Amino acid sequence: MKFITAVFLVFCIMFNVTPIVYAQETSPPVIRGEGAYLIDVLSGQALLMKNPDKQLAPASTTKIMTGLLAIENGNINDIVTVSSTMLNNKLVYGTQIYLDPGEKLAFQDLIYATLLNSANDAAVTLAEHVGTDLPHFVKMMNQRARDIGATQTNFVNPSGLTEKGHVTTAHDLALIARVAYQNLTFAQYVRTKTHPISRSKENVPILMVNENKLLWRDSTVDGIKTGYTAAAQNCLVASATKDGRQLIGVILKSPGKEIWTDMQAMFDYGFTQFESTIYKPAGAVISSIIVNNESVDLILDRPIYMTKKLNEQQTTLNLRVSPVYTSELTSVEKEQVVAQVEVLDGETHLDIFPLKTSSEVQPETGIDSLGLSHLAWTMGSILVIAVFALIINLRKSKERYWQREARRTRRRES
Repeated sequence: MKFITAVFLVFCIMFNVTPIVYAQETSPPVIRGEGAYLIDVLSGQALLMKNPDKQLAPASTTKIMTGLLAIENGNINDIVTVSSTMLNNKLVYGTQIYLDPGEKLAFQDLIYATLLNSANDAAVTLAEHVGTDLPHFVKMMNQRARDIGATQTNFVNPSGLTEKGHVTTAHDLALIARVAYQNLTFAQYVRTKTHPISRSKENVPILMVNENKLLWRDSTVDGIKTGYTAAAQNCLVASATKDGRQLIGVILKSPGKEIWTDMQAMFDYGFTQFESTIYKPAGAVISSIIVNNESVDLILDRPIYMTKKLNEQQTTLNLRVSPVYTSELTSVEKEQVVAQVEVLDGETHLDIFPLKTSSEVQPETGIDSLGLSHLAWTMGSILVIAVFALIINLRKSKERYWQREARRTRRRES
């Protein structure tokens, strides 16, 4: 066999023939964490999973949601005054930048401290500033998780410190990370390696250093967040982009340093064993509606992707269309969003895309043809009646005129 292979290679070299190389199929890597999930960002499809729906403590990967909500609901130009909550060592302990009550920091510096340095006091300060108080901010976190589809997640605090009932799953955390990373401001923060912040105090941390070691080891890695507590053990959510594809991996409750090599093995598996293709291109007609007896196509404004394993048949995604209006439409503008399409892999939710109208339909300016016919008949009837009444009136007037003339004649004769 080796002799045949060698002869084949010599033949290729002599005749300048490039041998066909097929991607070598490899088995999924063994992940030593208790929960793991690898997702293709374009399609939202899972490429690898381990105990995807097992509820586990997320540790500081919680701060992905904290940072996202702060960016979505806060003002990046705010100056934040630190509250007395910093003195509560049941809410604020562990990794800190040692904030003091009354200290003032730039809002964006608190985000750097939260997402890079994983400072628990910075996360609590952000939560109080954005949500007014911690309970309300936690409600915001859980509502946002439900909106994303992370139904097995329950947050109890904004930092990820161990508390009863503070849980998520590898699947849910992948969904949250995917949505968070699509926020360009968030993505810029979590791919930053180091950033200095301004402090009015001395002898306190001012250089925020990203704890994601893969950022320093692998040029394809571009975020997002680490976590550790004794209960949660090592947790990591990471993003990698290569050849136009982006993957997000999650590993929860990993025993030690192998979490870094396990994550890289997941990325290697996802990039070498799968490919993403366009399932429905931008401009594709997904459905149609009737507006004023006119058919209007509903189209995508961006493509729907799907991911499949190399050398395997492409599967089918389920598309579920639903309207976003509650009453019958009597007019639409071109490119008006009137519906949405949910993309599902089987029954697993992947994404939701808006559907826009392909053309404009003007509102009715008058009465329809049936109404016009009825109006014409009514007006014609009224006109006939009016003419008939006029004729009768003229006839009566003429009779009264001759009657008056006859009376005048009789009076003159007498």
